[in-house]
Amino acid sequence: MKKSLFVLLALAFCLSACAPAASGNEETFNNTVENAQTAENAAQTTSFPVGNLVNCGDDTQTPGKMYHFYQESEDTPQSIIELDCDTGQESCLYTFTSEKMPDGQLLIQPGVIRRTVGKTLYTIPLDGGEVQTMPLEEGFDPVACDAYGAYEFWGADWDVQRSFRRLDFATGQITELKTPDQVQSYWAVGQDRIILWRLVTDAPLPDAHTQNEQYYAAIQSATTEYEWYDPATGELEKIYAEPYYGVEQADGSQNQRFFLGMAGDRLYFQNTHLLRGNSGVEVLDMQVESCAVDGTDWQTECTLTAGNAAPVPLWEGPTLRWLIDNTTSPIKIYDLTDRAWHTIGLSGWPESLTGDGKVYLMQEQWGSDGSYKVVYGLADRDDYLAGSTDWTPVIPCTGTS
Repeated sequence: MKKSLFVLLALAFCLSACAPAASGNEETFNNTVENAQTAENAAQTTSFPVGNLVNCGDDTQTPGKMYHFYQESEDTPQSIIELDCDTGQESCLYTFTSEKMPDGQLLIQPGVIRRTVGKTLYTIPLDGGEVQTMPLEEGFDPVACDAYGAYEFWGADWDVQRSFRRLDFATGQITELKTPDQVQSYWAVGQDRIILWRLVTDAPLPDAHTQNEQYYAAIQSATTEYEWYDPATGELEKIYAEPYYGVEQADGSQNQRFFLGMAGDRLYFQNTHLLRGNSGVEVLDMQVESCAVDGTDWQTECTLTAGNAAPVPLWEGPTLRWLIDNTTSPIKIYDLTDRAWHTIGLSGWPESLTGDGKVYLMQEQWGSDGSYKVVYGLADRDDYLAGSTDWTPVIPCTGTS
C-alpha cells in the first residue's frame, strides 16, 4: 500500500479514554482503581499457544502459490483462485455456494486456507480434501493468524479504544484479550509476539472530538512507544520510545522514527529529519535505520531520496525485503539483503514477493484506440532487480479475465 510521508505523519495518534472521577477520599479512589486493574488483569485467564503470526493473505505460507478472490458479478458465487507461480496459470481452488457473501480475509497457513464469513469458519484444504465449516458465536473480522488461531484488532476511531480478540481454530471460541491502552498501530512480523505502537501519557487523553483544545494541549507531552506484545499473556516489552513530535535537535528541528518492518533479527525504521513551522512541515532528509529486537545497536541502513515521499515497504510474507522509491521513473528499489539500490527496467508495479524467488507485477496497458486494462505477470526476482524486462504474463482462470 502506498503512503505519503504526510499520511504517515498525520496518522491519528488519537484514542481517548475517560478518566474516573476522583472522590473526596483519595485512598478509597486508589483502592477502587487498583481493584479495577486487578480485575482487568484477571480477565484473560485462558492459556493458548501462539505460533508465527502473519498478516491475513500472506501467500508465502505456500511458496510458489498465490491466492485471491474472484467474483464475476454480485449475483454469482465467489471463488478462491490459485496461481501457480511457475507456469503463471490460474485455477479455481474452491467456489462458495452463496451468491450474496461479504468480502473476507483469507487466512493462509501451510496446507490450508481459512475464511470467516458471518458466523461461520470455513477450512479449505489445499490438497483438494473436504471443506469443513464451523459455527461461530458471533462475527469475526481477522487481520492476522498463526497455525492455531486468528486475531482481530479493531477500534480505529479516536474515541474508541482498540480491542484485541482471538478465534481458536480448534474450538471456534472467541476470546477477548488483555488490551494495552492507547494503541495506534500493530504489526505481525512472523514472531510469536506482535509489535505495537501506542501513546503513553500520565493520564488518559481527553476526547479529541469533544475536547479538541485539551486533547492537543495534552498530546504535546505524550510519548510514542514501540513495544513487543504477547497476545497470550498481555505482557509488554519496550523497544523504543520518543516524544510525540519527535526528538528535538539543537536547531529546533526534530527527528521522528516510523516502523517499516522486521528482517532477520533487525527492526527497520524510517528516520525523518523535519522542521515544523507556521507554513507546515518541511522534510530536511530521510534515512533508514535498524536496531536489534530489544531496541539496542542502532545502525544507519541507507539514505532516502530528499523530498516528501516516504519509501513504500514491500514484505516477503512477514519479512521486510524491499523499499521502493517511486519518485523516479523507472522506480528504484533498495534490497535489504544486499543493501544496494537497483534501477528497474520493467514497467509496472511490484505487488508482492511470492516466497519462491519471484515477484508478482501489475502493469497498466493502453491500446492505440484509447482502451485501458490492467495485466499481471511474474518475473524472476534477481533478474528483475538487475534490470531485466522479461516476465511471464498470468493466464487467468476461465471466466476471470
